[in-house]
Amino acid sequence: MSLQRALLLFLTAALLAGIVPAGVVIDRRLAREVTARARDDLAQAPRLLAARDMSIAEGMRMHAKEVARAGGLVAALRRGDRAAAVRAVEAARAGFGDGVVLVATDGRVWAGPHPGAVLLDATRRGENPISVVSDSGTLHSIALAPVVSGGRWLGAAGVTTSLGRPAAGMLSALTRSDVLITDSRGVVTAATTPDPVASVIATQAAGWPHDGLVREVEHDRRRYMVAAAPLGDVAMVVFVRDLTRDLDILPAFRRVIAVSGLAALLLSLVLGSLAGLRVTRPVRALADAADRLAGGDGEAPLMPSSIREIDRLSHAFDAMRRALAARIQEVTAANRAIADRQDRLAAAQAELLQRERLAVSARLVAELSHEIRNPIANLRNCLEIVRRRVSEDPEGREFTDLAIDELLRMHELAEQMLDLNRPRNPAIRYCHVATIVREVAALVSAGLASDALAVRVHCEGDPVAAMAHDALKQVLLNLVHNARDAIVEHATDRRAEPGHITISVRSEDETVVIEVDDDGPGIRPEILPQIFDPFFTTKGAVQGVGLGLFVAQGLVRSAGGRLSAGPGPAGRGTRFALTLGAVASGDTGGPVGQSDRERVEA
Repeated sequence: MSLQRALLLFLTAALLAGIVPAGVVIDRRLAREVTARARDDLAQAPRLLAARDMSIAEGMRMHAKEVARAGGLVAALRRGDRAAAVRAVEAARAGFGDGVVLVATDGRVWAGPHPGAVLLDATRRGENPISVVSDSGTLHSIALAPVVSGGRWLGAAGVTTSLGRPAAGMLSALTRSDVLITDSRGVVTAATTPDPVASVIATQAAGWPHDGLVREVEHDRRRYMVAAAPLGDVAMVVFVRDLTRDLDILPAFRRVIAVSGLAALLLSLVLGSLAGLRVTRPVRALADAADRLAGGDGEAPLMPSSIREIDRLSHAFDAMRRALAARIQEVTAANRAIADRQDRLAAAQAELLQRERLAVSARLVAELSHEIRNPIANLRNCLEIVRRRVSEDPEGREFTDLAIDELLRMHELAEQMLDLNRPRNPAIRYCHVATIVREVAALVSAGLASDALAVRVHCEGDPVAAMAHDALKQVLLNLVHNARDAIVEHATDRRAEPGHITISVRSEDETVVIEVDDDGPGIRPEILPQIFDPFFTTKGAVQGVGLGLFVAQGLVRSAGGRLSAGPGPAGRGTRFALTLGAVASGDTGGPVGQSDRERVEA
């Protein structure tokens, strides 16, 4: 069997097997949906009527009260002036409804349909009744209100709405069905359907209970769905849906399906023939090319086929698939090996860098612990003697206290450097940032001429940061000293005005942000990524060893914060931004920001 013939047979069978059952199922489903939709619409119609009547009743009662309170109506009723009374109620109606109802003191109806004794008795009791009445073969919806003066009933006035064909048309548009309005005997007073059909349906509906159920009526070989609802005590509304008319779309739909299916079948056969002619020879050529490219081993056979071309193509494709799978497996294994080597290389580089940093820290710790401790202790003892001798000099005592604090901070720094390679105390300490910033500004400003450098402080409130007092002070002193050195070093390039260092403190969400800005020469972009590396410095060998920013960043990171550097405001100078966690004053659990000297003296 050739490929072209197999393709045509397959397309024909597939289309017939899909179109015919699908058309039958769609036809039946559409008929059920149309019937169910009509039944659902009619089931909703009585409820829509009840809701509409309720809203209309409220409006009619309100207008009936307005008509009963019309100016001049009481006087006209007392005089028995019918014309004046009718003019008064017509003016008060203001176009609402179809007309007015006016009943005189003696019970005579001066205007509108007769409301009946039941409604008049209700107005004499002071009520505001509304009901449907029949007058001269026409149904009316009437709302009345009593006309009272000095506690005496003078009559009744109200508004009326005719339940004729316009009302039936409104209900028909609301419920999407035909509407019949009948009296208590089943006589049609208004309808939106032809008279013969309306009479037949109304006659049958007159004997049904007013339960709102949807029933089916057949007349003249047509099917109607019908639901009835009461309209007061003297009338009934019948909702009708012509089911035969709704189902008339099915024959046209069947013709569309049949024509579409036939066209699809013919088009598929034509396309199948063309595809068969165009595919047979390329498939044979592809099979020969695949055999030559694969180089021959067909040990994994495919399922045999009765079509010669497809059978040969399957064998060629199987051979090509095996060869391609082998090449892909080799490439995947090579990529996996390369990725593994790259991961190991990155891990080795990271480990080597960490080991180098640890070695530097170890050397620095040994030198600091040996060279700093004893001189610090001696200097502190000397300063304590000076402090006692200048006890009468407040300024001298203040600077002596600052010097002692700095010596203690140096001692603490040596201890922290010793702790770089052993676990730290997990307890969290806190500090008042504004106090530390002012101390740093005072230390840096001491001994400097005001025309050479100005240190300014801007603090928003008094935030508390989750970092030790001495650690934060060390970090800020390092940053401010670097800024001062940069300004002084390039003083010859500056204008005549002094240099400025600004320390700003503010709270953002749950963090405290400290910014140190200077108007110095700034940091060159090419060296900015290296400034936090150990032993990297732009100063001379005498001025620094390149550990200040490295230690500062380590202290900030150990407190869970971030330290970054970049250009200053408006691209001038340098800005160091320090972000620390904020702590509420009530959460510190004790004194906040206590210095080492204060804790020792305590």
